[in-house]
Amino acid sequence: MSSVDLGWFLISQTIYGIGSYAIMSALFQLRFRLYFPVVLVITILNSIINYLVYFNKEADLGYIVPIIAMVIAFLYLAAVVEIPIIWSFVVTITGSVIVPLVVQLGILSCSFGFFMPSALKEHIWRNYALDITSGLIFVLVTWILHTLGWGFKFDFEKIRLKREKWLVITIATCSVFCFPAAIVFTHINNVTLSLTFLSISSILVFLFLLGYATKKERDEIKYLKPIMEVEKHD
Repeated sequence: MSSVDLGWFLISQTIYGIGSYAIMSALFQLRFRLYFPVVLVITILNSIINYLVYFNKEADLGYIVPIIAMVIAFLYLAAVVEIPIIWSFVVTITGSVIVPLVVQLGILSCSFGFFMPSALKEHIWRNYALDITSGLIFVLVTWILHTLGWGFKFDFEKIRLKREKWLVITIATCSVFCFPAAIVFTHINNVTLSLTFLSISSILVFLFLLGYATKKERDEIKYLKPIMEVEKHD
């Protein structure tokens, strides 16, 4: 792949990713603008992971892309937005998988064959155009939902599990080690530079989310420590 194709791939995937997070947030009335810097970082890292997977000629790893994407979205909701893990799972499946897929199928149907699978295989640039178009339409739908005040509103806290923050930290920690280990050990005899970068990229994105998963716990310790010291002196 040329550097031009690499650039367009990363741009198109990042636009698609940002759009999917935006429409997911709008559907469930989550604060998107507040977390936009986080979304930008994880979508760029996820785009790099997708590139290293899709254009890796030495190993067939296409199956891992949707798995990593869903785990990233789940940890974003649970660790960054801090909604309960049960709702994080529901919102991930509905908002980041089903709805974007339905919208993209609508785009394919209305493209008069321009984005048909056969055309996408023959012309790689149409894949970039499809992702960019999808991302922009996601943002447009997000704006419409926000303007009209439509979306699902739930009291997420009603079904928060006890000590679930530790479960989130555990999932994030396992993701840091499990995905890179699975990539390396399933291709132990042909570990290439591309697979090495893929492992590093997956480690970085999950370390980033693990930092957010542990941030609340660190903040609570910093807040409670002075109070405990005052009570001790009293």
